[in-house]
Amino acid sequence: MPRPTYSHFAICRTACALVPVVLATLLWSQTALETQPPSLVESLKRVRTENSQLHILYVHGMGADGPGASPSLGLRKSICKFLRDCAAPEGEFDGTDYADKKDFTLNAPPPDFKYLGEPLWKTDASGASEEWNASAPYVDHYKLIRKGAPTIYVDEINWWPLVFAAKCRQIIAEDASLAGPNKTYIHTCSLPPTRDPDQQKNRGRFRTYPFISNPEQLLALPARGAKINRYLKTFVLDWGFADAVLAVGPMRSLFLQGIREIILQSVKVAADGSRGDAVTPAPNQEFVIVSHSLGSYLMFSALDIKSDPNAPTPPKWRADFDNVLTNTSKAYFLANQVRLLELANLDVTKNGNLITHLKTWSDLRSTAHRPAPQIVAWSDPSDLLTWSVPSLGPEATKVKNEDVKNAWHWFWLVENPSKAHTTYDKNKRVISVLLPKKDRGKQ
Repeated sequence: MPRPTYSHFAICRTACALVPVVLATLLWSQTALETQPPSLVESLKRVRTENSQLHILYVHGMGADGPGASPSLGLRKSICKFLRDCAAPEGEFDGTDYADKKDFTLNAPPPDFKYLGEPLWKTDASGASEEWNASAPYVDHYKLIRKGAPTIYVDEINWWPLVFAAKCRQIIAEDASLAGPNKTYIHTCSLPPTRDPDQQKNRGRFRTYPFISNPEQLLALPARGAKINRYLKTFVLDWGFADAVLAVGPMRSLFLQGIREIILQSVKVAADGSRGDAVTPAPNQEFVIVSHSLGSYLMFSALDIKSDPNAPTPPKWRADFDNVLTNTSKAYFLANQVRLLELANLDVTKNGNLITHLKTWSDLRSTAHRPAPQIVAWSDPSDLLTWSVPSLGPEATKVKNEDVKNAWHWFWLVENPSKAHTTYDKNKRVISVLLPKKDRGKQ
């Protein structure tokens, strides 16, 4: 047996020295994998390998642009860019459904809500209200048709019509004489009535409606507030936070009812892609929620009807919503008002809270032997309308807060408030977590 030489000892010493480095690297890699926010990739893989039917439920937040805008457009484009096999770069429109039951039945009298004694929705001599018909929440359906792979469905839930009557008349119009007119919002609130294009299916429904009838008079008013202050007030408070005040007040039940109705319409998709009330939903559906600001708070309140004493009680509804939550694997919150809005929800005996709703979600998935639900919450520290999501519990619901920067900081003094709050789904870092480049082509 040959005697070990110096070189042998050197090699052994070097190898022994590398062992802790290698082990540390492996441990670090494992930790990095465990702490990496969940992406959409696993869900996209199941579409192909298990022939599942993937639905992305997209819910906008406060301050939605309203008529003519599609809040889910950026996300649809990003998904198709990532997949590289969509027949159309932003998917195809697949029809609209409106909330149309109970309070939202066509030509039903509007709810008896008043602002300082004035009804929110005007009626004619017969008690009918075209304005109320124009205020029903709706869902725009899109499908991402792929070449050689199953279709992905994006259901864009729009609750903004509910707030326009009150916000346009009582806030936007009235603040024009104090702070000064905002041309964009006054224009949005005064668009001429435009009926839904599919009047055979959606008779009597509107895509635009003039809740402000005197735009020229308002636009002629002088600007009185300092320009930056005026911009912040009209964007953040008048157009944005007014939605949150309405959503946590007496109108809350209308928000939840409308969202519930259009969620149930969204899941009625057969295995062959056909839609309709008579359709039996595909048995292998999976749901992913992408929600912005106030939309996150409303979405989980709507899905958890067990914790809502005012929720509809038909057994079929309860079973349907349990099925949606059971098959919802993850949620992405873009900007978050949960910490602030829960201040208006201290009496949990009335409506529950987000912890209650997430426990229902977690329990349903556990009973069905599904992996624990996961939430990724993004916040731009310079966003005036976001707060970190608090520890929500239960432990089975994993919440990961992530920081992003949505726009340039001018001399580190200011970031555009509009872009800071509204461009999360265009932020490259957010998209890189949802759809990592390293996984492109593996779906």
